[in-house]
Amino acid sequence: MDSRNGLIPFGLLIVLFAFTFVYCLDSLSIPNMTYLTLAVIGYVVCIVASLLLGLFARQEGGALSVYYSIYALLVSIVFVWYLTRIGTFVKLWT
Repeated sequence: MDSRNGLIPFGLLIVLFAFTFVYCLDSLSIPNMTYLTLAVIGYVVCIVASLLLGLFARQEGGALSVYYSIYALLVSIVFVWYLTRIGTFVKLWT
């Protein structure tokens, strides 16, 4: 995967993260199980897809592997924040 072809999935992952983050904020402000489920699925898909695409790019020697790894790290941080907010909302710990 060269740089030009690697930017298209990266851009799609950014768009997916934007929609996932909007669902995340909606599920926190208005308790809606559908939005919560969509947000969790979106975060998991973002993390897994970026790790897989990063591994494929690393095998081919592409420069985008670093960007996919940074993206996975940032999405993971936001996902952990979201899970802690949900845990606080359902009073898992107080």
